[in-house]
Amino acid sequence: MVLTFASSFFIFDIVGDLISGEDGFFHLTIELLVFIAISIVLYFEIRHVRSLGKEIKIEKSKTARLAGELLSVMKEQFSQWSLTPSESDVALLLIKGLSMKEIALARHVKEKTVRSQATHIYSKSGYAGRHELAAHFIEDLMNEFEF
Repeated sequence: MVLTFASSFFIFDIVGDLISGEDGFFHLTIELLVFIAISIVLYFEIRHVRSLGKEIKIEKSKTARLAGELLSVMKEQFSQWSLTPSESDVALLLIKGLSMKEIALARHVKEKTVRSQATHIYSKSGYAGRHELAAHFIEDLMNEFEF
């Protein structure tokens, strides 16, 4: 934005100087060189921003793909634990960090139903609570990183 403003300023200043004929050749040459330098920097900045935009698009695509793969792995694990479709939905919401009340509201059921489903999920998975359940899936991801 600043480079665009500066470039525009120098264009108007150069044109104004040429029309008035007041300033000398040296002054016009300096302004023209500054204008060219700003224009070159502006060109490369625009290219860089476009490049970053493309990289962001690629990374968003990768993130969406990886999120889909993680969801697929989670659903496969839920199937191995013999979770019902309702329990699978509740398990996903527990892992996301929603409270029992929020899950009940989202699923249009009573909080007591969600608590019962959560108990079944923990029993079938062999974990004591939501933290261990979430850790089951995060642990594999964390093993990819070296600390």
